[in-house]
Amino acid sequence: MYRMRKRFYSEMFILVLVILGAFACAKKSYIDVIYQLPTASEGLAGRTVFIETRDLRSDKEIFNAPAKKNFEYFTGLFSLSLEKPDTTVTMLGAYPLLRLFETAMKQRLTQLHVKVADKRSPNVPVFQIKINRFRINLDGQKWKADISYEANLSEDAHLVAREVVSGTAERVKIVGSGGAEKIIGEIFTEIINRLNVERLFQQAKL
Repeated sequence: MYRMRKRFYSEMFILVLVILGAFACAKKSYIDVIYQLPTASEGLAGRTVFIETRDLRSDKEIFNAPAKKNFEYFTGLFSLSLEKPDTTVTMLGAYPLLRLFETAMKQRLTQLHVKVADKRSPNVPVFQIKINRFRINLDGQKWKADISYEANLSEDAHLVAREVVSGTAERVKIVGSGGAEKIIGEIFTEIINRLNVERLFQQAKL
């Protein structure tokens, strides 16, 4: 009898843990994003910029209605992790959308040996990121991501070079929000790394 009762309580304890785990996942308030950093290069060593981000989205909603049900408790924060070429992963922090782009781009520029200034200065070019679109939709059984931004370099308040980068992707929905988070991380990595930073500096003659 004692063994049966002990087994019963053990099974009930495991069941409660499973339920609590499922409930915790359902109440997730942030989105995990893994940004995969490309191989390092010293081609831009000696340059310094100040990063500025602007939100130019005409529609500030990130999710469509079906997708929003899967992120009911989303607070607007993205938990950003950095995966280096040697596959080591480092947690950087939780950021709103503008800081998400700024932090990832800072890592990309640093990888190219570009120094990122902490504050704006008249003698330092401005590396500006304008977010045009950041949309995550759930269409039937598919997650669809659509992201677009413009990167430009300005010197003495004059635009000297610009490039628009955009990308889309889709993935079949799985249980939970993992599928959406994976697709966001993949396309986010793609569009940050797709920007030809070296060409941008060449166009700007900096």
